[in-house]
Amino acid sequence: MKKFAVLALIALVFSGGAFSQGTLTKSASIPKLDGAIGASEYQYSGTVSDIKVFATLGNDDMLYIAVEAPTAGWVAAGVGGLVMNGSRLFLGAVQDGKPAFIEKAGVGHFYADAKELVVKNWFVKTTGSSTVLELSLPSSKAVWKGQVNAIFAYSKSPSFSSKHAARGSLSLAVK
Repeated sequence: MKKFAVLALIALVFSGGAFSQGTLTKSASIPKLDGAIGASEYQYSGTVSDIKVFATLGNDDMLYIAVEAPTAGWVAAGVGGLVMNGSRLFLGAVQDGKPAFIEKAGVGHFYADAKELVVKNWFVKTTGSSTVLELSLPSSKAVWKGQVNAIFAYSKSPSFSSKHAARGSLSLAVK
């Protein structure tokens, strides 16, 4: 019995990212992509590891995502899965005082050039030791079977070739 309880607890811990942790419905309130996240600007707000995550499904059929992490390095969001492999990846950083953004495709534990660029608008800002990435993309590129599966990460370095320091994932139901 004790062995079963331990196995059940392990299964519960590892399945946490696979269930919806919030719900998105179409909203007329569209976030402003400016690097400053207002208190009620996004429909969903939560934390994955120590990464603050925000999302809104606009009535304009766009998905708005914001990521804020305790770093002066790059921050990233990805949609399409709960792991890098097969996900669309979006990385933003301030490099040499200028905002930088790349869109990639997850391949295994790495990324490659994306065959199709889907982000319509983005904004990245570093203030002190915090970096914010806000972006928008068509919801049709992120919603699958009534949910958005997403991953998030950040690095201590603004170089996109540096490894992440923290990562996490979540699923949001779409109604």
